[in-house]
Amino acid sequence: MTLLSPVPLLPNASVLASRDLLVALPLGLAGLVLLRLGLLRGPGRALPSLARPAWRRLLEGAAAALALLFAAVLPPFAAGAFAPGASGFAPFAPTPPAASAAASASTLAFFAAQSLVEEMLFRAALMTIAAALVLGAARLFLGPLPDRSDPAGLPRFGRRWLAAGLAANGVQAVAFAALHAGNPHVTPLALLNIGLAGAVLGWLFWSGGGIAGAWAFHAVWNWGLSAFGLPVSGMALGTPLVATGFVGAGRPLLSGGAFGPEGSLVSTLVLSALLGVLVARSARRLPNG
Repeated sequence: MTLLSPVPLLPNASVLASRDLLVALPLGLAGLVLLRLGLLRGPGRALPSLARPAWRRLLEGAAAALALLFAAVLPPFAAGAFAPGASGFAPFAPTPPAASAAASASTLAFFAAQSLVEEMLFRAALMTIAAALVLGAARLFLGPLPDRSDPAGLPRFGRRWLAAGLAANGVQAVAFAALHAGNPHVTPLALLNIGLAGAVLGWLFWSGGGIAGAWAFHAVWNWGLSAFGLPVSGMALGTPLVATGFVGAGRPLLSGGAFGPEGSLVSTLVLSALLGVLVARSARRLPNG
């Protein structure tokens, strides 16, 4: 899931990441301020799902990404989809270089910056603005929320918070997928999965009231694919950490083919399940949920 240079170890990669970060940070910070001081002010601070500390959200996001990574990679690996003789085998482009722990560390640093750019743009800025518009329309047609000192108004606030988050999440997930439509080897299933991944990232952001969980998930997922020598959104990026010998993939429904695991039916199922769990957990944590 990357919008930046397709080969992050080129000499200008750090310049590209820094430039994009300078654009994304002000927009994302403005969105976070609006989220904290505007959308979720008053009764929103009493919602249990918004009370988790940043370190916990970081761990949650990283753990979810690792679980998804192994769930997406192990089935095609066990089925021999990465062997050159697999049905429909297509090589990765460019061919991943030899594994190197030192070079993989620099790839992690790149993905940390690249993921922060996208999280600031799509989740902190776009999703927050979309939610503000939804909540503004709800206020116009359904009336203002109760006073924040009125505990009886918390269930009503919670329902609007959930509905606004779902609507805004759909908007930014579609935009996130659309920005990847020109990636190499992209397929309709891959775009669906990118949208689902955007929705998971969006809900990690919305339910936690901050960027930490989404950022950790995004960075660990991208780097984890690269660490195994697998493509990230259709592009073989960076240097592997593990010498897997993966140079291509067959059985595309199972492995994602040349696009990588983000284009597989396995990822569709796992991402859908993860999104359902996250939204259901938020609904249960609402007052009178």
